[in-house]
Amino acid sequence: MTEVFDLDAVAAEATHEPMRFTYQGREWTLAHMTGVDWRVVELANEGDLQAIRKAFRMGMGDEQADEFDELPQPIAAMTALFTRWLKFNGLTEGESAASPASSGSTAGPSKPPSQRTTRGSGSRTSSRAR
Repeated sequence: MTEVFDLDAVAAEATHEPMRFTYQGREWTLAHMTGVDWRVVELANEGDLQAIRKAFRMGMGDEQADEFDELPQPIAAMTALFTRWLKFNGLTEGESAASPASSGSTAGPSKPPSQRTTRGSGSRTSSRAR
């Protein structure tokens, strides 16, 4: 009989220390991104401002987020905070939160584009795909 994969156990084991930061004379915390819905982080990482706000709310919890929302939030500061939070979680901008931080690129070097041309051949048909 096959063993049942316990996703609840994995989620519980994956929690990490929160990131602490100061702003407006107060210390704030953002939970490790393992506690934030990966779909929200994915959109936020693509620059979706509403998703960044939602990710912050999920990372702070409603009570702390309500207090944080009362403060001025210049885009440069909030972008820097999100970027730092990504780095704290072992991610970089543009990298999926769903992918492990330890996974490296598996792509090889790209090949230069073909220099072939159909000019002068008298034919306007496309070449066959290989």
